[in-house]
Amino acid sequence: MRRRGLNGCCTIAAFLCAAALGFAAPGDAQASSPARLHATRGGAAPGIYDSSGRQVLLRGVNVNQLGDYFRAAPDLDPTLPLTERDFADIARAGFDSVRLIVTWSALEPQRGEFDPAYLSRIRQAVGWARRHELYVVLDMHQDAWGKFIATTPGEVCLPGFQPAIGWDGAPEWATITDGLPHCRQQLREVSPAVAQGFTNFYADRDGVQGELVQTWARLAGAFAAEPTVAGYDLLNEPHPGYVPGPAAATLLGAYYGRAIDAIRAAERGARGGFAHIAFFEPNVTWSATAVDAVPPPTFTSDSDIVFAPHVYAGSLTADRSLGVSALSPSTGFQLARAAAATYGTAIWSGEWGWFGDPAAAAPSVEEYGRAEDANLAGGAWWDWKQACGDPHQIGVPGGRPGSVSPSLNRFACPGNVPLGIPAEFGRVLSRPYPRAAPGQLAALSSNPATGAFGLRGRDDDRRGSCRLDVWVPGGSTRPHLAGVNVRRIRVARFAGGWRVSGCASGAYELHRT
Repeated sequence: MRRRGLNGCCTIAAFLCAAALGFAAPGDAQASSPARLHATRGGAAPGIYDSSGRQVLLRGVNVNQLGDYFRAAPDLDPTLPLTERDFADIARAGFDSVRLIVTWSALEPQRGEFDPAYLSRIRQAVGWARRHELYVVLDMHQDAWGKFIATTPGEVCLPGFQPAIGWDGAPEWATITDGLPHCRQQLREVSPAVAQGFTNFYADRDGVQGELVQTWARLAGAFAAEPTVAGYDLLNEPHPGYVPGPAAATLLGAYYGRAIDAIRAAERGARGGFAHIAFFEPNVTWSATAVDAVPPPTFTSDSDIVFAPHVYAGSLTADRSLGVSALSPSTGFQLARAAAATYGTAIWSGEWGWFGDPAAAAPSVEEYGRAEDANLAGGAWWDWKQACGDPHQIGVPGGRPGSVSPSLNRFACPGNVPLGIPAEFGRVLSRPYPRAAPGQLAALSSNPATGAFGLRGRDDDRRGSCRLDVWVPGGSTRPHLAGVNVRRIRVARFAGGWRVSGCASGAYELHRT
């Protein structure tokens, strides 16, 4: 049952309500905080909804500029500075959310010591997001366990293995590798040290898993009353370690259950605290194959959860490295939906993207956009800004970045010279979509090339808000939209485009003509 608010516009004071809720430009001091979100589990249409009973898709971008990354090139910073301008530009591009990377090694650099300065940086970023009407998903990010799995000086790698750089994630004190080689076999995840680090994490060796659980409790307690924070991504692309597939998924689910319980306790214990969405991922294998064993549906009874795989099908999946095209974005979404159905949850693609030549990738990105619309899904492009010194750019000890950083905002390397967002990607990512739709969405389509757009939904519950909120990109030409059972359609200028609102009820439609 969706929780509904009583602040709907479909009341006797509808006109006054619509006027009072006029859109503020991003950065305007009068911009309102986002409404708190929750997820529904089970039923015919699980999804993400706001406190006024409107469905929210969360279409955004990953921001890794607070990540604590290994410095793979001594003369290059692994991240770019994060400023309020980033959030203003994210809003201007049409996004309504960011997946904000935070790192365990920065949150708890010494065991039992939670770094207040790093927390302040996260608070500042959330405040900037609030100011620009963006939701935030706080993502406990890791790649290949952490910074401290790099090949040590003088270490000799066995035949078939190569020296490895470090990445991001666990602090040094939580990196228990039992002396296994810090080398890799082609992929960063194919490393004895990485696998052993995760194996010990699942076994809670020396209480390291419990420490991350407590770190989540402290982080969740800090944002327990913050509606700008949509929720928490409990662990980025977890590795199965040396545990067989189904057993690894079960142990991963056990960690998720512990983390959710700790988060809920922290939220209950904080003044004004409320439950935020817990986003949970399958193992990293999913990103490469679009399918893998997943935690059992019984890992938690919590209802505020969303299945959040990384739908890289057609982009980074293993079939591409073999020179075949066995997987497509549509296939990726089908597999994600099938897995989500076992939990009765919505899906949200925490990462997706293409990283090569924009012109060559454009048809694939457009195909992803069509599949995302057809599945009424949200997600976050990887990533907003990637520094030339990011480990993704360096790859191997002594390596140097390529000529261009392949993030959404491109940079010429090694000097991080801004090149902007490729038009081929920006056109698809900024296409029209509903930021909030009363009741439940039934269908959505958008054509970036022609500007055509349409949605259908249904809302039979008059206790919630009837206010439909749609983003439409564009310049000076005011878009014209028509609707069925959508009253008082209004178009307001918004930085980077337009916001279209109206009061929708019953079986409603809105389309661009």
